[in-house]
Amino acid sequence: MKKTLAFLLTAVLLLTSLTAFATTYLGITTGGTAGTYYPLGGDIAQLWMKHIPDLDVSVQSSGGSKDNILKMNNKEADLGTVQNDVMYYAYQGDQDFFNGEVIDSFVAIGSLYPELVQVVVAAESDIKTIADLKDKNVSIGAVGSGVYFNAVQLLGEAGLTLDNIKPQHLSFDESATSFQNRQLDAFFVTAGLPNPAIMDVASKREVRLIGLEEAQMASLQEKYSFYVPVTVPAGTYNGMTEDVTVPAMNAVLIVSKEVSEDLVYQMTKVLFENTDELTHAKKEFINGEFGVKGVPVPFHPGAEKYFKEVGLLP
Repeated sequence: MKKTLAFLLTAVLLLTSLTAFATTYLGITTGGTAGTYYPLGGDIAQLWMKHIPDLDVSVQSSGGSKDNILKMNNKEADLGTVQNDVMYYAYQGDQDFFNGEVIDSFVAIGSLYPELVQVVVAAESDIKTIADLKDKNVSIGAVGSGVYFNAVQLLGEAGLTLDNIKPQHLSFDESATSFQNRQLDAFFVTAGLPNPAIMDVASKREVRLIGLEEAQMASLQEKYSFYVPVTVPAGTYNGMTEDVTVPAMNAVLIVSKEVSEDLVYQMTKVLFENTDELTHAKKEFINGEFGVKGVPVPFHPGAEKYFKEVGLLP
């Protein structure tokens, strides 16, 4: 009898020990290996694994925001980096982006860094506002691309539709070439600062960015909650002599609803309290104050707990 009890006790202790030290495996989908999402995702994964015991996070390249949402919805990933406007389209079941299907199997950990909507014109141009783009040759990106939707929304805020401009559906590099060749009056770019395509153009031809007035920005945010205002400093591009405020979306870290509250709380706390240990250049934007901005979907309960704890959410 004593031997049996001893055996059972040993078995229970062994099982408890194994359970206590069981490794949690998570996968994070990011973007292409040459972009920002992939190396930044790897940087964040290393930070988590350094500070959270028994956590293993694998980093996967992907097709970007939409692909990351679809993979998470199909249970092929637990975490992802996503542009916040694409998150919004998923929750709304946008016809163009998600064929009318509402996808809400994910929630937010927090915003990471801004991706700016930059409307580029020549420094000497008489185009001063978005409304001045009427009847102009303007590149607005491929139909269905993120920059295309940004362009349509900004034009709409100025009382314009695509029928009021001469739209060109070009990539950033194609836009830069056409602009340099005087075939475009303006072009839209949604990207971080500084953008290489704009830098290339500005090295040969002075440029400006078209900004939004405070009232215009507030109206845009009222319609599309994912936008946040960001100031582009004078001198960012050759020809820019004044600071300009432009709308931006945020790159946001998302997580499956199925990941536990306790683990997501730890991940959120580790990320926003140890940014000095990150190596990626975008770490300068990663902080709690920015983390709660421009998030158009609910926060994960674990992330919400952390942000409330530090006074950043009510």
